[in-house]
Amino acid sequence: MEDFIAFIAKVMEVDPLELNEETTFGKYKKWDSVMHMRLVMEVEEEYDVEIPIDEVPNIKTLKQLFDYAKK
Repeated sequence: MEDFIAFIAKVMEVDPLELNEETTFGKYKKWDSVMHMRLVMEVEEEYDVEIPIDEVPNIKTLKQLFDYAKK
């Protein structure tokens, strides 16, 4: 999870210490709807996974996003 958080922090351009698995979409100021889509695309590319488009709105925490990355 640490490597994943570091990757997400790099995409968001924030300090990894600001993030944890419970960081939540919409409640963390840097994670808005545009960043949400960017994170999904970056995770798909970095981890060679495909997140179904109908699942994207259900991803609310970094833990949920991580679960897709490790599939």
